[in-house]
Amino acid sequence: MKNKKTVLYVISFLVFLSIAVHAQNYNDALVKAVYFYDANRCGPDVASGNVFDWRGACHTQDGADVGVNLTGGFHDAGDHVKFGLPQGYAASVLGWALYEFKDEMDQAGITSKLMSTLRIFGEYFLRSKTSSRFYYQIGEGEQDHTYWGPPEEQTENRPAYSWADSGKAGTCVLGQTAGALALMYLNFRNSDSGYANQCLTLARELYNMGKSNIGYSDGQSFYQSSSVYDDLSWAATWFYVIDGDSSYITAINDYLQHPNKSGDQPLVQNHWTMCWDDMGLAVLTKLAMLTGDSTYVNVVEENLDYWINDLNRTPGGLRYLNNWGVLRYAAAESMIALLYYGHTGRQEYFNLAKSQVDYILMDNPAGMSYIIGYGSNWALHPHHRAANGYTYANGDNQKPAKHELTGALVGGPDQSDNYTDDVNQYQCTEVAIDYNAGLVGALAGIMKYSGTPSTPTPTPVTSTQTPPPGNLLGDVNGDGSIDIVDALLIAQWYVGLEPSNFIPENADTNCNGTIDIIDALLVAQYYVGLIAGFC
Repeated sequence: MKNKKTVLYVISFLVFLSIAVHAQNYNDALVKAVYFYDANRCGPDVASGNVFDWRGACHTQDGADVGVNLTGGFHDAGDHVKFGLPQGYAASVLGWALYEFKDEMDQAGITSKLMSTLRIFGEYFLRSKTSSRFYYQIGEGEQDHTYWGPPEEQTENRPAYSWADSGKAGTCVLGQTAGALALMYLNFRNSDSGYANQCLTLARELYNMGKSNIGYSDGQSFYQSSSVYDDLSWAATWFYVIDGDSSYITAINDYLQHPNKSGDQPLVQNHWTMCWDDMGLAVLTKLAMLTGDSTYVNVVEENLDYWINDLNRTPGGLRYLNNWGVLRYAAAESMIALLYYGHTGRQEYFNLAKSQVDYILMDNPAGMSYIIGYGSNWALHPHHRAANGYTYANGDNQKPAKHELTGALVGGPDQSDNYTDDVNQYQCTEVAIDYNAGLVGALAGIMKYSGTPSTPTPTPVTSTQTPPPGNLLGDVNGDGSIDIVDALLIAQWYVGLEPSNFIPENADTNCNGTIDIIDALLVAQYYVGLIAGFC
């Protein structure tokens, strides 16, 4: 027995060593994070170039009620409304990520896909502007949420619910979308100048619309903005980059004198982060990088220091800003931290970002990836109608999703690092186009500053989820997942300890007819993402 124990200890050490030396595959995570957007595409051309074979044409009559083609764009989250603020935000932050980290996008082999995704946003924005109006919300949120099923089968009429014109304000949406379109110009000017110039022309038009009639957009109860001036500042920042006209800096300094609805002073302190409702930190970060002006630098550095030292954190180290989609905030702040690290070289900013990104990937007490399809253990019940594939009937929507929602960042755990994989706990399981936007930038930034080597672009998973428990090679305890416990159980079996609930048929992971140390190590390597599968 002493020799068996020695062998077991050695095996256990090797298993855990394979985890200790594992480096996260940021390249793989980045590619998948961009893929996610294909799951939320809307319109008649959804199937074209889509990595998910379970998505197809939907909502092909959007805009028919007002006689305008308003098809295309992206569904907001697990629902199918096209909301203005998250659409403008996601396009803005994805565009910013490409602008700042194009070399890393090229390295990951994802530039073409990301530009295609951005173009879908841009072409939708271009269609949404008539001679007098800019339409920014398609679908009524409360009505949409009564439906649970694939978007391809949603047949009720979807109203052109919200728009801005000379008599109806929408400054926040107009400013944010103008910023996204200005970035579209910067990213496409060398490859398609005609399209880029169209985007820039519309960007200036929307910015002027927003300035001429200051007021809030209508996002129903779902997206109520707390400020409009941060969004005007966002657009003005990119016009300054394009034109070099200092009058935009003057305008921004004036805009940021206005407190938001809660009374916060943008040029004094900002403890929040970049999100659909607050582009202030994004503006200040870019201006600090461009100008070095202490007006901006002081606020950005105070924000980062707050996140590093003072913000509540979970026992596992996740900075905890808000319980609804906490990981979107951690990802967005990580993108900000990495951009500013590149400007200052201050190691603590890189360390903050890496700790949060690694937590999202697998370095957390739950031992799971919060990006679906990354690693080997992820959420099976994302709050997403298309991926779920069921209806409300008989509570079927609570079943594991029919389709793997590759690349989706789920909302995340509670303040004790506990994740509830329940489709009805949408604070934890919802996914959204704004969630993934900051994640894409953060992953590309990590690649840039950690020297992550290039790896081949993986083939996307397009249909089925994990096989049922008991029939999964590597899952020797039949719990439906492959993890470190399975590796250790194989090690115990190998030395003759006969662990309970052991399924030998699932243990021969190299299919050589025996169960041995190699099988245990292969399971450990699969668990940490070093291999994609077994024999």
